[in-house]
Amino acid sequence: MEAQRNNATVATARAIPVFLTLIVAYTSYVITGPLAIQYLLDFTDGAPRRIALGLAIPIAYYLLLLPVGITYLRLLIVVWRQPGYVPTGSPRDGTEVEPASGIEEFWQRDVFACDARGLPIWCSICNTWKPDRAHHNQDVGRCTMKMDHFCPWVGGIVGERSLKFFVQFNFYSFLLCAYGMSVLAYFVAERKRGANLNVHWLVALGLAAFFTLFTFGIVANSIWMVFRNVTTIENIDAESRTMLLAVLLPPMMQGMELNGPPPPPRAHLSYDRSSARSGDSGRPLTSDIDDPSHSTYFSTLQGTRLPRRSSTVPYQDRIWKGTISYPLHLRTDRPPLPAPQPRTFAILETLPGMNPWDLGSSYLNFKEVFGYSLHEWLLPMRHSPCCDHSSLVSYFPLGPDFEELLVEAGLAPRPSFLPPRESYHQADDMSSATSRKRRRKRKRRLNEGWQNGERPDGWLSEKEARRMRNNTRRSMHGAPPGLDILR
Repeated sequence: MEAQRNNATVATARAIPVFLTLIVAYTSYVITGPLAIQYLLDFTDGAPRRIALGLAIPIAYYLLLLPVGITYLRLLIVVWRQPGYVPTGSPRDGTEVEPASGIEEFWQRDVFACDARGLPIWCSICNTWKPDRAHHNQDVGRCTMKMDHFCPWVGGIVGERSLKFFVQFNFYSFLLCAYGMSVLAYFVAERKRGANLNVHWLVALGLAAFFTLFTFGIVANSIWMVFRNVTTIENIDAESRTMLLAVLLPPMMQGMELNGPPPPPRAHLSYDRSSARSGDSGRPLTSDIDDPSHSTYFSTLQGTRLPRRSSTVPYQDRIWKGTISYPLHLRTDRPPLPAPQPRTFAILETLPGMNPWDLGSSYLNFKEVFGYSLHEWLLPMRHSPCCDHSSLVSYFPLGPDFEELLVEAGLAPRPSFLPPRESYHQADDMSSATSRKRRRKRKRRLNEGWQNGERPDGWLSEKEARRMRNNTRRSMHGAPPGLDILR
């Protein structure tokens, strides 16, 4: 029943482009026929012939129509063929011991979005792990990478692979509609002083005015969100939204299962697991996945914990949620290869309003969607740079808010250019929007190590281990070593 509803929704949405094409065809007829030929080039009603205008107006119109048609065709091809759907998995009955396949795509990276247990987000409908910023859409019944919205005007999902073409199409449509509205408004005003006002002019003028305002609103809103590196879904509660991130711990903390913010170096102390399973403890869930719903889904991990201590950083207790170590379970049918090196992640909750993917600059955020050169901004050629998920640091480039999260969590020293976050909240009358604007005015750049796909000093993993993970990942995709995988 759900599949039938989805198919009906998509079929209805895909009929709307035909309606838009008819509107463009009708407006083109009005510009070419009743206006240019019958009014400007002929001697209708004794009006003087204006050959220059009669030729220039339709030529300019069709020059503006050309990029509209090209971008719309490119947009439809991407949206209808592959808008960035996350591959679906096989249904699970809950009795499996091993986690669903594909989880290694997450813990082999250094940072990924997770749930309260430190696991990647699971979609029970698509039966798959959801990558960062992916969302499930009920209209098509699929998860989509960096989904923005379901658009009936293009008959499908606008996501990371199509957002650039969507904005380009609406921008060129705005120019076309604004031109048509201006031309028709001028000649309607001129004709009112005479007689026999052409009704087609009025209809086309109304359509052009409506779509001028409509496309301008879409372009302005889309560019505003691109500048902030958020999608329509993420912008709904951007000021109050928080998320959980699994962040690889520094090498000196690997193997520890901390029950609180990182303490100074000290000896490991054993921890009684029986009290943790009794339900009397209020500690956060950690890497043993002790939630009852996962009692048969994952194997119990063994490890040691450090007793919780008081935080010395104001936001540590609020941010720090626990740790988790991967791999959760080693397959028994795998080839006789060395076991993968365990990786311990901190489970951190972002503070309200934090966006770890905001690169701290409107221009940098813009280039992540539209590309790095002028011709990429104007022409619907290449996909957005953010579609490349080959980095083993994170699915998407990380920004200054992520660096601030590490500082506030006590995992990184506070740089001299980053004042304490609480200094922005000393005034009781300061709004959250004003506070965010002040933080964005600090011209901070993410540590160069993070920008270049490697961890900065203090997080450097063994280069040989990283090289082995890269080669393993490439071999899984059938690519020769040394080549980047563009997904």
